[in-house]
Amino acid sequence: MGVYSRKHACPEPEWRHRVGFNANLNRRRFVGLSLAGAMAGVTAGCGDDDSPSSPLVPPRGTPDGIVPGFTDPDRWAGRTLRVGAWGGEVRDALRQAVWQPFASATGCDLFEVATDYGQLKNSTESGEPYADVLVVDAVWAVAHAASGLLTPIEPESVDLAAIKLLPVLANAVPAYAYAMVSAYRWDDLPSEVPETWTAWWNREHFPGDRSLWKGPLGTFEFALLADGVPPSDLYPLNMPRAIERLKAISGAIGDHWWESGREPVTWLSQNRVQFSSAWHYRVVAGQRDARPIDLVWNQGLLLVDQWVIPAGAEGADMAVDFLHYASSAEVQASLARIVPLGPVVGAAFNFLEPAIAAHLPTAPGTIDLLVPQDVAWWASHNEEANQLFTSELFEASDG
Repeated sequence: MGVYSRKHACPEPEWRHRVGFNANLNRRRFVGLSLAGAMAGVTAGCGDDDSPSSPLVPPRGTPDGIVPGFTDPDRWAGRTLRVGAWGGEVRDALRQAVWQPFASATGCDLFEVATDYGQLKNSTESGEPYADVLVVDAVWAVAHAASGLLTPIEPESVDLAAIKLLPVLANAVPAYAYAMVSAYRWDDLPSEVPETWTAWWNREHFPGDRSLWKGPLGTFEFALLADGVPPSDLYPLNMPRAIERLKAISGAIGDHWWESGREPVTWLSQNRVQFSSAWHYRVVAGQRDARPIDLVWNQGLLLVDQWVIPAGAEGADMAVDFLHYASSAEVQASLARIVPLGPVVGAAFNFLEPAIAAHLPTAPGTIDLLVPQDVAWWASHNEEANQLFTSELFEASDG
């Protein structure tokens, strides 16, 4: 963690990734590499040539990258906002597209922390929250909406009316969207692609090894879709039915139950599996590296991480202002250019090039293909689902 002010444009990067290019393009690979070209000016860093580091990336689409309503660089001068998220490329993108530009626009200093639910709960209950605003997953936000841990957020204070693509939860503001989708090696396929989970489960028509997330989230949804449940009737999830469908495909999975988001792309690239569920932005990153992989949006699971303000946060007034900034169309578009996370504001697509929008789950024409996660169901059944998944698919087989 560290303090970043508007004077610090290049903090030490926390992840390293070299974007690869290949001159021998075909039509499938062209889409992924077009995204790399569109993002090259954003991810180029100052510092080591082996990393993208973290240059200040002003929002684009308005003169000088100015976000309407944020033209006073002394608004929060002399104060520090404590912001948090998980690590990796998402936090790096938030730092570049949201945190540092907000510091530049308002004059505040930023103190970066990591999202930690135990620390959030303990520090807030003690009356000294360790963060002023941070990213949490939507299931946690719903489960703790009435716990007293979160500050109520007035809709007019953040202009929540602008967030029309996704539902807004109590005491939370959507940060960005992402999807768990079907991914595959296109060089191993004939002309046909498994466009549904029913087809994905059909090993006779689409032979090859498969991989699924080692957990019920998404995995249960995909199993039920494969068993013929319409997306509109998916929830409440019939967990025993999902387990039976997973047992039917488990022989094609073997030990390829993925636990890290990087594993599906790695296994597909190494031809260890030919089909896998995967996070969409990981697949896009693999396409930037010219790997022979692609994804199917249809029947993917749409998820949305949330911004929350801990109850009693010292910088709650700055945090509300920050959420207004982070939810602007210009900033949402800037974030999507660095990591292909879906904007939660429809107007963000007015600032995005088609080559980038094509890789975003909330883009027009894509969002309707996805199945929104029923966050309330998961908040009520998360523990039960995990226990059933483990006992039926792993403990039973071990015994």
